[in-house]
Amino acid sequence: MKLENFRLACVFLIFKNLSSYFNIKIIIKAFVGALCLANFIYIYIFKSEILNLISPFITIFGLFTIIYLPRFGYFWAGFFSGILWFYWISFSFYYYDLAFLMPFVILGIALVYALMFLVASIPSFVYLRAIMLFLISYISPFGFNWFNLEATLVLGVFRTDEIGLICIFASAFLLGLKKFYKLTAIMPLVFAIQINSSNTNFIPFDLALANTDTKQIHKWDRDYKNHFINETLDLINNAINNKKRAILLPESAFPTFIDHENELMDELKNLSHKITIITGGLAYENKQSFNSTYLFENGDFKRFDKHILVPFGEEIPLPNFIKKWINKVFFDGASDYMAASDIGEYEIDGIKIRNAICYEATHKSIYKDNPKIVFAITNNGWFKIGNIISTEPILQSLLLKHYATKFHTTIYHSVNGSQSEIITPKKSYLNFKEF
Repeated sequence: MKLENFRLACVFLIFKNLSSYFNIKIIIKAFVGALCLANFIYIYIFKSEILNLISPFITIFGLFTIIYLPRFGYFWAGFFSGILWFYWISFSFYYYDLAFLMPFVILGIALVYALMFLVASIPSFVYLRAIMLFLISYISPFGFNWFNLEATLVLGVFRTDEIGLICIFASAFLLGLKKFYKLTAIMPLVFAIQINSSNTNFIPFDLALANTDTKQIHKWDRDYKNHFINETLDLINNAINNKKRAILLPESAFPTFIDHENELMDELKNLSHKITIITGGLAYENKQSFNSTYLFENGDFKRFDKHILVPFGEEIPLPNFIKKWINKVFFDGASDYMAASDIGEYEIDGIKIRNAICYEATHKSIYKDNPKIVFAITNNGWFKIGNIISTEPILQSLLLKHYATKFHTTIYHSVNGSQSEIITPKKSYLNFKEF
């Protein structure tokens, strides 16, 4: 009988502890906090200067809401943040014929960030929890670094760097003080305001910045291969007719192993006497596949392989025995891409250009030594399903704006599946210039 009572007591305690995680009021509050934290992604859709100015203050309210949640509230704030920021990762599984996994992928991402936020709630003191949450925002689970709270300040008047982020965390914490002490929340924001603007660097030659909208469902279909090659060649010829000095084409603009297509290589070399061609394509060497940028100029070419691979997209960042099993079961036995030993860099007309392929452009390593110019190429077709678009291109663009500002870099971004653009450092509103 005593054993039975002990078992009942254990079940009661477990149920009591678990039930505390399902308080509806706290869950709603955690969702509001997470939504406010992600507001900059969704506000940017409207292209409104007024909303842009309001955005960082919504972020501060979101941080305030999360910081003062009880411990299990942190779990839910992380859970909802994972979904609001990264639900679109699941879209890529559609193109691997794994659409049935999409809900599980979203759930898995949500749980990763739920656990990260839960770790931040370990200290008992609120100010320590705020510090922990700040530090955890710099952790990249499995090498994926897109949960970047500095980037939440790309919109509005504040600095988009560590100092700006520290100041808005301090403001959020001070909002939780009693009575008139709340007014002290204004003080850190004074130090967060961006005062100076970086000089903007532009290339001194005329560049055709290509933009394509090839559907991912057809991208690697062999029946469409020649059609896409001809379409891309047409873009190059149009740029030549328009007297452009160079053309920048998206990632995998030629959906093939370019270095194994002799006729295509000869055609691109011939065209490169009239225009410099920078294009994405695959490469195959020593039984290894590479995601590459090809530079064709004056009848010759150079290849720059991707240095920073996408976690779970181009490499599985897990031990080899797990990696092999995942590739065998889910990706038809395909191997990971190989990474280049270093970042690619080349010159056109004496201008040094840093190469970046998709995910690389949103990684701090690409911006070491503060490059003045980055040519980035991307395929965002992975994150559209039919007419269903996602917020991935928006978050990507905001992250690029963040890095352009932080490292004083101008990014020329050629994209398939979303807008191509020239991204320059954020301007200070104190200069009365447009963002």
